[in-house]
Amino acid sequence: MFRSVQEKYDYNKRRGGLFSSGYCFGVTLYNDYAKSDKPLKKSISEFIDSAHENAREGEEFSKGVMSAYRDMARVRSGKYKF
Repeated sequence: MFRSVQEKYDYNKRRGGLFSSGYCFGVTLYNDYAKSDKPLKKSISEFIDSAHENAREGEEFSKGVMSAYRDMARVRSGKYKF
């Protein structure tokens, strides 16, 4: 059974901790990206690139950000529901 991104977001918002904080931040970041101007989009992209590298090194906050970004991309492609 898959949980919706909204359920995951609510769960992580209540939890606390580095991964949970990163997950909530990643969802917010993904939602804000489309509404942003060009310089802000560039800085968000740079942040995501660095979070990707940090997640590969095992940083919990970055793992949360990348998990949220993956889930939101799946929602956008129609594989999940928000």
